[in-house]
Amino acid sequence: MAKKILVAVDGSPEADTALLKILDYVNPQDVEISAVYVISPAKYSTIEGAAGYEGISTLHEIRDRIIAEEREHVTERVKNIARDLGTGISMLVRMGDPRSEILKAAEETGAELIVVGSTGKGLGQRILLGSVSTYIVTHATISTMVIR
Repeated sequence: MAKKILVAVDGSPEADTALLKILDYVNPQDVEISAVYVISPAKYSTIEGAAGYEGISTLHEIRDRIIAEEREHVTERVKNIARDLGTGISMLVRMGDPRSEILKAAEETGAELIVVGSTGKGLGQRILLGSVSTYIVTHATISTMVIR
């Protein structure tokens, strides 16, 4: 089994399931687990009609606040899972295209296995929206595991 594992997380139930299941499969004392959360700028490119909300003067500030809150939420979820299971998980947070950033993080951490959750999108959604898990499986140079 791999000694260094990278798990992609995004705050979704599917990502939580992937993290929990991989921790069931391995002895956390024998492996180094890292979680990577990638914030996609495209997700926040259009924030309309919110200027002035709660004293914030620009859309840029609103977007930055939303990103910071999401980052905190996802990071806390991973920390809570690690604490509940009595293990250590290092957390990486990136900004960019999740597909390429996950692969970069795997290379930088020396991961031997990438674990991603599957959202169960149908063919039409994968074609239109792309699929992070499909991209990772197709382009990774190391083993990958997609967990449902």
